[in-house]
Amino acid sequence: MTRLAKPKLVELGLVVQAARDDARVKQKELASALSIVPSTLSSYEHGTRAMSEEMALNIDHHLKSSGVVHRAWKAAHKPAGVPSWYPEVEHLELMISELREYQSQVIPGLIQTEDYARSANFDTSPGIDEAELNEMIKSRMRRQVILENNPPLIYMVLEATAVTRVIGSRRILSQQLDRVLSLMENRVVRVQVVPPNPGTHPGAAGPFRVYSFPDKPMMASAEHQQGEIQMDDSRRVQACLAVFTAVQAEALSPRQSAEFIRKVKEELDE
Repeated sequence: MTRLAKPKLVELGLVVQAARDDARVKQKELASALSIVPSTLSSYEHGTRAMSEEMALNIDHHLKSSGVVHRAWKAAHKPAGVPSWYPEVEHLELMISELREYQSQVIPGLIQTEDYARSANFDTSPGIDEAELNEMIKSRMRRQVILENNPPLIYMVLEATAVTRVIGSRRILSQQLDRVLSLMENRVVRVQVVPPNPGTHPGAAGPFRVYSFPDKPMMASAEHQQGEIQMDDSRRVQACLAVFTAVQAEALSPRQSAEFIRKVKEELDE
């Protein structure tokens, strides 16, 4: 699929290209050393895909470039109101026909209330100022437009912890769970909850999403502390699908999940 280049990522990509040229390493050789396909490295170098900090460090290591790429990565990822990966996620979601999401710690951003989103982002972004926080919340709320008027099929599997964890306050969590129940009742999203201590934990590697499109190959994305990394390699996407199927098998049915969520909300309201 076609991605728009972002100025900061273009600058980072030029640094990667220059470092690779200086080391006289071909794109195919570096991609092999990094265990990625050449098209992924090409997208890094053209600024159409965000790379992780670990990837920047690995590129420096393989090119022996004395931290040049890592320094450029840090420059490209200085706080600028909205994380660099937000616009890409928003763009992806506007094009999907189906979304599968697994979350282990919080209610997914796509169905968060504004108060819950504000509290969650404040807790996970130490040092953030009010203007930056407001921009992040606006971006998250904009994404929810896909829930209106013929939404895509959305399947979400949440660990019980994501439902019971108080974020912001008991009132904020109660209002958030009320929204989840409303979306479930109106068949906007299908939510299933993995009960506490199910016996196996296939989602231990962390939250992820799998995107299906009507006319393009599937993609996946995985969350990390500084944002989210997109994957279009078919083997990795299939691996994410397999994990989603496994966690879904451990989860309660949608009806049982609604009962679980409703009980948590009632306890919060008492």
